[in-house]
Parts: sequence; C-alpha cells; structure tokens
Amino acid sequence: MTPWPVTRLAAPAGHYVYAMQTGHLVYLSGVLPDLARGQDFATQFDTCFERIEAILAEGGLGLAQVVQCTVYLSDIALWDEFNRLYRRRLDAHRCARTVVPVGPLHFGAQIEVQVVAEATPSAAA
Repeated sequence: MTPWPVTRLAAPAGHYVYAMQTGHLVYLSGVLPDLARGQDFATQFDTCFERIEAILAEGGLGLAQVVQCTVYLSDIALWDEFNRLYRRRLDAHRCARTVVPVGPLHFGAQIEVQVVAEATPSAAA
C-alpha cells in the first residue's frame, strides 16, 4: 500500500491520508466540500468534486478513472438535485454508485463523497 501524494490541498486535519493506492486501485477518504465557498448544495457539490479531482490529478487521474462512488447526503430531499449535478459533472462516465442519506454531516456539510479509482501501480510514484 502506498499513500497517495497530495500537495494541492492542506494536510488532513485528522489521522488519515487523502488517498491510498494498493495495486491498481486508489481509495479516497471521504471528501467534504469547502464550506467557506458557500453553503448552498450546488456549491457544496461543486467544491467537493473539485477536491476529488485535485486529489486524483496528483497521480494523473480524473473522474473517468472512478470505478465506484459512495455519496453521503445529509437529507434524502437532496437526491434529485444531487442526481442532476452528478450527471452534469460526470457527463457520459458511469461508475458503480451508492447514495446514502445519513442525517447531519461533520461541520454542517450536506454532502461527503468517497471514491475508488483505477490506476496503474506506479501512477502515484
């Protein structure tokens, strides 16, 4: 296992790494939005996925390499808006996906996203 190097974001505040690679798979920790940039759901969605893309880009990957996505929503009423934004962001790319309504998220976020992407064993080296 190899920690995925991330230099584009501030160091994690907790005892974890942004991502870990094992073999051909890169596992991202749950990614929260940048709440300083806005509280509305569309902004939270966009900043969350911008962070995901920044983490993946560190190893030359993008959303097209995502094979599985788990989304935690603070309210099931956000489902339709999430689907619309997700479809727009991922365009034609489809991956396995799970959406879980969970109630309140850390720091008052409305969304948290965890992804698994496919990479070559040396992508982060």
